[in-house]
Amino acid sequence: MKVGLISDTHGQVDLALSAARQFIVRGVDAVLHCGDIGSDMVLTEMAALFQILEIRLYVVLGNCDLVENWDFYPPDIGVEVLGRFGELELDGKKIALVHSDDEGAFKRAATANEYDYLFSGHSHVRHDKREKRTRLINPGSAGRGMHPSCAVLDLVEDKLEFFTVRRSE
Repeated sequence: MKVGLISDTHGQVDLALSAARQFIVRGVDAVLHCGDIGSDMVLTEMAALFQILEIRLYVVLGNCDLVENWDFYPPDIGVEVLGRFGELELDGKKIALVHSDDEGAFKRAATANEYDYLFSGHSHVRHDKREKRTRLINPGSAGRGMHPSCAVLDLVEDKLEFFTVRRSE
């Protein structure tokens, strides 16, 4: 199973859609958004691309996302908003998902030694680290910075690929 990792879109629908198309080309089965979505149109447009392929979109909220603005997605659209902290099990892997502006939640998840993966955003800097059992991955910012980036992780092979997101021509 492959998962697409995206964060910090900050309302940049064109970059989010460019990333979504790259996720499709790379054969992902699910996409995890690590917060600072910035606009409901980011999720709506991504879900429209993903829906026919049955690619689910799991989302946590960041410091730029007001909690009360994200509870309107119907279950059949393929978007699951998990709140400020998310826990998932995909392909037998236990996953935590958090926008790391909540340093306490990030640190607890990173050091709990109960997750296979902790995916985060906020810093706009991509990284791939390990804390005992847990692999900590930040895909970087898809919506800001000189080199917007995302990532794809193969959960079976534990293989990670970062890629640059480019505006559609």
